[in-house]
Amino acid sequence: MATPVKLSPRKSRFRRRFFVGFSLLMLSWMIAVQAGCLAMRTSDKAWVTKLTEKGQLAQPVFSDIPSAADGRTIHAVSIQQSSDLPVVVMVHGSPGSADAYLDYLSDTTLTRQVQVISIDRPGFGYTSGFGKPEPSLEKQAAAIKAVLDSLAPGKKAILVGHSLGCPVAVCAAIHYPNLVAGLVLLGASVDPALEPDYWWQSTVDNPPVCWFIPKSLWTSNAEIIPLRGELEAMIPLWSQITCPVTMIHAHDDRLVDFGNVAFSREKLVNSVRFDTLIFDKGDHFVVWTQHDKVRKAILDLLLYAK
Repeated sequence: MATPVKLSPRKSRFRRRFFVGFSLLMLSWMIAVQAGCLAMRTSDKAWVTKLTEKGQLAQPVFSDIPSAADGRTIHAVSIQQSSDLPVVVMVHGSPGSADAYLDYLSDTTLTRQVQVISIDRPGFGYTSGFGKPEPSLEKQAAAIKAVLDSLAPGKKAILVGHSLGCPVAVCAAIHYPNLVAGLVLLGASVDPALEPDYWWQSTVDNPPVCWFIPKSLWTSNAEIIPLRGELEAMIPLWSQITCPVTMIHAHDDRLVDFGNVAFSREKLVNSVRFDTLIFDKGDHFVVWTQHDKVRKAILDLLLYAK
């Protein structure tokens, strides 16, 4: 039998200290994560500062609106220079929050022509239930309805979605056609056959790994896992969409397959107008890198929206 190797007192102390230090580090990270570290959201106070720094003189309006679909209170930020302006609702991707559209709310060229509303989707930002995912696209669409009923009663809105925000916007157009005047879909993740299936998703979704994942990232993973099934259930309903649709996508999008454009073109058989704006390069982030062209696409859609 081999004789056990005895560590010197110095090495033994180092090992104990390393173990204690590593354990404290992991515990501190877990506490920080559960407390909201990397929450990826902007407070109302910070919104005011950021908008002013970017030259937006109009004061933002902050609203907390009850959504009957799941009992949450939906947080929204809006810039409204006149009650007579058309309405645009921005729906962020996953993860994210209303501040994904900070550049659009601060864009005075845009806000002089439309009322811009950006929402924190369920599970994100300052909507109640931060870190609690909402897998149902229909319930997320109901949150948009609640916001429109409260902030723009009697009006139709153009919905601008990015990434996972796109199927939410599409679902709203299906279920609330009387509220949706048009869709602008940026890097849309809408074809269930093109949804990736990563081996690590189920691992991240369960303890103990999920305890060490920031809530915004865990929530994102938890809503993406059931997305394919949600998209499959929505396939027969696409033909109900009649409003004009503009899709904006980049060929080199590494997160959402460019094939989603062809899928949407095939399904939107009753849309009064289907248009595309395609970039060779831009990856998944055209919402930020192609700001001027996205703004133009939104304003152009006003000509066809009814």
